Amino acid sequence: MTAAVIDPYLVAIATEVPPHQYSTEELLAASHGHLSDKLGAMLGSLGIEQRHSVLANYPDVLFGGAEPQLDIAAADLAVRAARKCLAKADVSPDSIGLVLGVSSTPGRLLPSLVCDIFARMPELPRTAPNLSIEYMGCSAMAKAVETARWFLTCNPEKRVLVCFMEAITPLSPVLPGFYSHFSEVGPQQRQGTVDVMHGFLFADAAVAMVFGAEGDGPSFGPVANLTNELASDAELGTVPDGGSDIPVVYGRRIYTLSPDVTPRGAHYASETVRMTLEDDSCELSKPADASALLLHTGSMRIVDALCAEFGVDKDSEAVASSYRVLRDHGNTLGCSVPLMVAEPVHRPAGQGLLVAFGLSFSCGAFTMTIPEGGWNPQ
Repeated sequence: MTAAVIDPYLVAIATEVPPHQYSTEELLAASHGHLSDKLGAMLGSLGIEQRHSVLANYPDVLFGGAEPQLDIAAADLAVRAARKCLAKADVSPDSIGLVLGVSSTPGRLLPSLVCDIFARMPELPRTAPNLSIEYMGCSAMAKAVETARWFLTCNPEKRVLVCFMEAITPLSPVLPGFYSHFSEVGPQQRQGTVDVMHGFLFADAAVAMVFGAEGDGPSFGPVANLTNELASDAELGTVPDGGSDIPVVYGRRIYTLSPDVTPRGAHYASETVRMTLEDDSCELSKPADASALLLHTGSMRIVDALCAEFGVDKDSEAVASSYRVLRDHGNTLGCSVPLMVAEPVHRPAGQGLLVAFGLSFSCGAFTMTIPEGGWNPQ
């Protein structure tokens, strides 16, 4: 007889952001003489007002060629979130049966983020299984929820610690030249505009969660997954150098981005939401019925497109977290959806929908069931 799959309950959640915060106005001021008027206007309309960076001199690094001053190591950012989360959960570290380290921007390629977390947290059981979920981009929370479901189904007496961490700003290309809007450049100059987008769009954060087989918080799952429906989708966005195919990196790593990301992302989100709604465990008939609709914050344009796709008013409280996290944190890859979950707002009872999608190309949609009386992250 097959055991019923256990949807993980959120026991506790905690966030940690670097101390240095930079507004879009600051970055635009630092970029004076580097951007066309049209590109500057586009960057000012991304829906991002501020972002955090592990660098103490991020604007000077971007536009002045300054030597990066690292204020906090990437793994330390994750550890701070993890320790805050364990304290909130008020559980013994010995109850942690699985530790997941989730990142697309680890501080170093080896050891992995999860092993660096163990090295910095002697309170974790040395014998606890651990797993790195790396380079899954913005779809990472869906992968973490799916893994927690499998583990807790087999080990319901244990708990799962998940540490999401992204430190993207140190990887942003320096911008010494003059750059123009996509509509003002030819194909050969497009990469320069993508490099500027990288510097303004992405930011750094860490979020930790403790999941259990039961609890007072929301439960998550099941997850509907879709990965590289078309083989060409794998090329929508790449970091081609630094791996075994191109092991030598000259300067900063290259980050490519296709103009098809927005329409393909909307397609992936729509398909995975459709699959979620068709699951027997889903109580919703359409996305607009969700008590909360947490959409990965790729950019305001993407969130607007998804609201239109799902028939949801973009001023609705159900999607407010998506816009607020984008506004206050920028695009933090795998941390974006977890930051929405952690927002200190009251979530009404009912079922919500979460959609995490991004480069590689992969997407996961899943339900978040809020208990009677609602839930407010503490």
